Amino acid sequence: MEWNSTNGHIQVERTSTTNSVTVAISDLAEISVNVIPVSEEDSKIHNYQIPSNDRFAHLEVQFRFFGLSSNVEGILGRTYSLDFKNPAKPGVEMPVIGGGDDKYKTSSLLGTDCALCVFSPDSIKDEHDSLTMEYGMLDCKGGGNGITCKK
Repeated sequence: MEWNSTNGHIQVERTSTTNSVTVAISDLAEISVNVIPVSEEDSKIHNYQIPSNDRFAHLEVQFRFFGLSSNVEGILGRTYSLDFKNPAKPGVEMPVIGGGDDKYKTSSLLGTDCALCVFSPDSIKDEHDSLTMEYGMLDCKGGGNGITCKK
């Protein structure tokens, strides 16, 4: 099953009979999303303490971006920078990179009014930033201790 926006720039495709879709935005990104129900056994193992009248799910998300500027920024975007060094301490059960949220706050979910919104199409980058990169999938999976992303 597939849905396309009227202008054809956005495509949403169901990739399995339940819980999985791929969203493609022409020349910008491809996003794969899987919803995985948390079983009673998983709840016990990870001590989620899910009430018997409720259900939880893990969200697995993969991103592939096209034509990123070498100045890419943002919570996930900065991991694509050529000089990115992960400040999280290795071996920590739940690594958290603190601070910086003030740089990425917007007035709404789709707002572009953040202090470090550096995302723009390839065609309008400045002449000094001619490096265009295409990356593989960024794989983000929820687990017992939050979401982790890896290239």
